[in-house]
Amino acid sequence: MKKPKMNDQQLIRSLIHLWYSEKAWAEELLRRVFGLTEAREILCKKFRGDHSIPGTNWRYRTHGVGVDIYQTSDVGGIDFDFDKPDPDAWRIQLFLMKQYNAGNLSFDSYRNFIEDEEHFKTLLKQDLPLLIDSSQ
Repeated sequence: MKKPKMNDQQLIRSLIHLWYSEKAWAEELLRRVFGLTEAREILCKKFRGDHSIPGTNWRYRTHGVGVDIYQTSDVGGIDFDFDKPDPDAWRIQLFLMKQYNAGNLSFDSYRNFIEDEEHFKTLLKQDLPLLIDSSQ
């Protein structure tokens, strides 16, 4: 039996859940690999910049109060700020592209968001705060 197709809000809610999971994974990766007490310690001067993550095929790049974990610039990972527990519209758009390019999202389900960026932006502007609240 074929699964019913998710509507736009369900797809975005699913993407938000994935964002939170990926953020938790990224923070744990940084703590374990670099022996940090808290992941935000990656912002210390000795870790600043763009570096490979030892023992993995991942890289990280620090910026301001955040970090971008990635395989290549537009593939895989997550970009987040340590002072913002929830994603904003820009971060969700970036996350969508990275996860879509990595093959972690259904091409059929998410293609419309990739091909019609304005539609996706409009949905995020309208629904993101409500969807974040309902995802927690």
